[in-house]
Amino acid sequence: MRVIHVAGVSGSGKTTFIRSLIPMLGQMGPTAVVKHLGHHSYSLEAGKDTTLFLEEGASASAGVDKEKAVVVVRGNTLREIFTLMSSIGTEYLLVEGWKTHPLPKVLIGDLPGATDVVLSNPTAGEVIDSLELFPLYYSPEGLARKVRGEDPGRVVLTGQYPSPCDRGTPDSRREFYLRFSPILKEIARGAESRPGGAHTMVHLHRGLIFGGEDVILVAVGAPAPAAALEAFSSCHRHMLSALGTGSPHKG
Repeated sequence: MRVIHVAGVSGSGKTTFIRSLIPMLGQMGPTAVVKHLGHHSYSLEAGKDTTLFLEEGASASAGVDKEKAVVVVRGNTLREIFTLMSSIGTEYLLVEGWKTHPLPKVLIGDLPGATDVVLSNPTAGEVIDSLELFPLYYSPEGLARKVRGEDPGRVVLTGQYPSPCDRGTPDSRREFYLRFSPILKEIARGAESRPGGAHTMVHLHRGLIFGGEDVILVAVGAPAPAAALEAFSSCHRHMLSALGTGSPHKG
């Protein structure tokens, strides 16, 4: 899931800009938006069943009609929202607000002291042409969905590995991200080169940007169990070699 952060002061035109991006991104894949409401509290309709369920302590409450579903969850951190959006198959997530968050940003208007800005007052087309500037986020379920594709019968294997740099300084962790990401791409390509038609993804979760620990997620999808296992075993062997450890993976 590609995360595109749009920041700026109130009234700068962020919402209008995001509205222009939605149909363009929607042509390429499922697109979602998360907006920071700031000091405004979102009011649920009083007396409705979905509201009453939440008031009684449900961790989430959903209502479904003929056209849509409305879901309210108690979690309100970006990490929780990212995980939810990735798990339901979102390909592009637009984030409005949270201007101090360390995500790479599209800056709309003028925001003195803004950091992590990668594009300033661009056109929507310029954002589309620069998507590689924005980071990827996957939950384990989101990564599994990606390798499963449109085939519900595809065999999917997943795993998780700890990052050897998770407890380092911010600078050492950033250096690790830059150094290790190409290695992970090579591991995935090597697994996919084996016979059997496996689709393999190896994703480094960057805790400095998205919160939580730095971890490495692996997902392999293949038409047959043997092909999935062979590709996953290839990932596992090369991952342990790259990490310099013989410790078993989680998964």
